[in-house]
Amino acid sequence: MRGVRWSRDAQADVATIDDEFDKIDPNTASRVGTSAINAARFLADYPGAGPAVPNTRLRKWRVAGTPYILLYRLADGDLFIVRVIHVARDRQQFL
Repeated sequence: MRGVRWSRDAQADVATIDDEFDKIDPNTASRVGTSAINAARFLADYPGAGPAVPNTRLRKWRVAGTPYILLYRLADGDLFIVRVIHVARDRQQFL
């Protein structure tokens, strides 16, 4: 099994998402975080599952039950989560 590493930006994304949802509903905050972790674990086993992002080395994966996408790539044999972004955001600024 590959390891999963999260960039500083991805860690900050998750922290921001958690802070925002925690104000509204702590259970939702927990569910979103757990779903993101589960998605990353799945991708560590099946890194080719997400479609490639054109003109980059990145792939993307929708976090189940949430409006978020993981942008990721393989790095030194591990899965590297680059960003966690809302589907409504312009992804080009993160590439």
